[in-house]
Amino acid sequence: MKRFVYYETKKINYFDTVICIIYIISIGYFLFNKDYKNVGLPTIAFIINLILRWVYSKNFLILDSSLYIVGSLFILFCLVFGSSFRLYDSIKHYDDFLHFWSGFITIKIGFNIIKIVEISNFTNKLLIVILLFFFAMGFASVCEIIEYSLDTLFKMNTQQGGLTDTMHDMIDALFGSIIMIIYYIKKI
Repeated sequence: MKRFVYYETKKINYFDTVICIIYIISIGYFLFNKDYKNVGLPTIAFIINLILRWVYSKNFLILDSSLYIVGSLFILFCLVFGSSFRLYDSIKHYDDFLHFWSGFITIKIGFNIIKIVEISNFTNKLLIVILLFFFAMGFASVCEIIEYSLDTLFKMNTQQGGLTDTMHDMIDALFGSIIMIIYYIKKI
């Protein structure tokens, strides 16, 4: 068991080092090019990653190592690659991919919560499916509300297609969620 924990910690430390280097290079790149508008998102993402790392180091039960890694990568791909490096604009279905991926992440969070709470009907697969589904769709809705708020308050353009974009994003998250629900139901 000690050996597994050692390798797990070593793997996380390597991952953290690589992520930090990417953030520092991104921030330096935008500063060097005097693109001060794009310095903010990598900086915010870096801070969020440091907070996630701190939460992970405190053995917060919901945030296991796989969720920490996938969540950290998701933040990097959304805020830095997607927004600052404009992959949302240059790769056709980049936004769809991230919303699909968010379905995976939210189901993982929901499943970890169910394990921690130790719901007495944990063996009832239908109850698990319902809880995970509503958790994922609720989270997808919150993401869309955030996008709408950014567009309204800060005159950003995160929902380029308006209602159509919102519906595509929700459907992407739905498909990602369904795949992960099937995975966890087979795992139980």
